[in-house]
Amino acid sequence: MIREAIISNTDVRIEVDDKNMTYVPRGSPFEVGMIKFLMDNGEDVPNQFVERNRNCPKVVQLPFDQNLKR
Repeated sequence: MIREAIISNTDVRIEVDDKNMTYVPRGSPFEVGMIKFLMDNGEDVPNQFVERNRNCPKVVQLPFDQNLKR
């Protein structure tokens, strides 16, 4: 359940490292850490991101409002 929550609610993007030909998460350091944790524990995160984007495309993203705290 934690894996699904992390995958479903992150804005991290997965890029290919040209030197090592490996997948590297990029984005917010905290979210990158969570994705690296999943990848280090054997999760196939790149394919899960593809499935997430195919099945649940992002419709709109509202920026965080510091005054409203949401």
